[in-house]
Amino acid sequence: MNDQQYALNYIKAPYFQVSIILIGVFMSILDTSIVNVAIPTMESELSANTDQIQWVVTAYVLAIGVLIPISGWLTDKFGAKRLFLFALSAFTLGSALCGMAWNLPTMIGFRIIQASGGGFMVPVANSMIYRIFPPDKRGLVMGLFGITIMSAPALGPLLSGYFVEYASWRYSFYINVPIGLSAIMLTMFFLYDFPHRVETKMDIWGFLFSCIGFFFLLYGVNNAATDGWTSLKVSLSIASGVIFLIALVVIELKTVYPIIDLRILTNPMFSMSIAITSVVNVIVYTALFIIPIYLQIILGYTALQTGMFMTPGAIAAIMMMIIGGLLFDKIGAKMIALIGLLFLGVSVYEISWMSVNSTGGQIEFLLIILNIGVSLTMVTISTSGMNMLPIIKLSQGSAVSNALREVIASLGTAILASYLSTRIKMHLYHLTAQITPFSSYGLELRNFRIKLENKGLPFTVAHKDALVIIYNSLHNDSFVYAMDDVFIVCTLITIFAFLLTLLYKARIHGPSDS
Repeated sequence: MNDQQYALNYIKAPYFQVSIILIGVFMSILDTSIVNVAIPTMESELSANTDQIQWVVTAYVLAIGVLIPISGWLTDKFGAKRLFLFALSAFTLGSALCGMAWNLPTMIGFRIIQASGGGFMVPVANSMIYRIFPPDKRGLVMGLFGITIMSAPALGPLLSGYFVEYASWRYSFYINVPIGLSAIMLTMFFLYDFPHRVETKMDIWGFLFSCIGFFFLLYGVNNAATDGWTSLKVSLSIASGVIFLIALVVIELKTVYPIIDLRILTNPMFSMSIAITSVVNVIVYTALFIIPIYLQIILGYTALQTGMFMTPGAIAAIMMMIIGGLLFDKIGAKMIALIGLLFLGVSVYEISWMSVNSTGGQIEFLLIILNIGVSLTMVTISTSGMNMLPIIKLSQGSAVSNALREVIASLGTAILASYLSTRIKMHLYHLTAQITPFSSYGLELRNFRIKLENKGLPFTVAHKDALVIIYNSLHNDSFVYAMDDVFIVCTLITIFAFLLTLLYKARIHGPSDS
């Protein structure tokens, strides 16, 4: 009797087990977005500048990116329950310390402590859920898992906006403490402890090359949007990361018991599932990056209003995660994912036609469609991909798939953010060139100047102020045109994912049925 059969026969209340797991996952995912809204206030209170305060976010992302790849080996070595308990404890402690941080260095240090727990939370939770339920029952459960992953980023800005406006940014961290303590107690007394073993000592070289490689690669990618891809810091970081990761691949393929089992990528359908879901992740991350800027700069929304604006899309995602999971258990992944990608493709294509005069209702409707598409695709393809692996490979499969998705999503989002910046400059250059005496922009400039002169301003002052107004208008137009360009690219990426899915040979039941 393998450990999954044992769990199914003897584990009590498996859905209660999943609830405990999802509490930790929710906290970890929530913290990736809840801090963003509070950054400007934290910058002031911690006496930091804009470049420095970004390390509050960057340090967390880098630490998580370094830890995810080794989570599979650590799960097999120490057991899922022990590692999950460590993750909850470190995350809760880090959250409490972040709330008490008195300057920027302490905040960054405490964020790393927090991330040392958060980095393990999702992959370990993923592997536990797959071991609790057999393949033919995983769809609904992974739908619940997906609800957590989709709803937490949407709720984060809303909570943070409320705390910043009515209390203190520190509550963005303190909110994790009572939840974390409750999850720790539940884990200690109720979470099932699967048998585990690792036959050899730790693969030290694999561990070192993994940590160094993923750190430098993610560091370079995360700085590319601000410093530029050609800057020395970014180029050296990415090059160093690539070199170390290539060396990692060579080492791990020659090692009998590697810390990261890359051999599971020889399973073509598992690898294809990672490719499809990673592409979808790039689109999601890009939309979550650009849409809030559009709402606040173009439509004039506040941070709190922006958070509330994202709620209907999150609700749609929650509903479709459950429906997608139930359908997956009945008919498999392929058809559901193709329908999801059609929804996603239509939504990003329609967003590419947004203008400065578009309404909040239009963009909100398209975001709901987008979330429906993402939910149907992610819950089915990711579950189907993991079903391709035998039980003994689930921990490593979860670690590898989550690591690759993190890297690809970060890289793709950084590339599209740079593309957005480049297109803004290009459109601004062309629009500025259109300010001639008889063009629409020229006539608009003249009308603004006359209105200001009528208020008593001298010609030169009125002309200067009118130019500022026109330039701001041009910048808004340039941003929207550039945003449209980015979502055209997202449309092409969705078509690529659709074609990949057509080739995907999905099954409800995989090797882990045995």
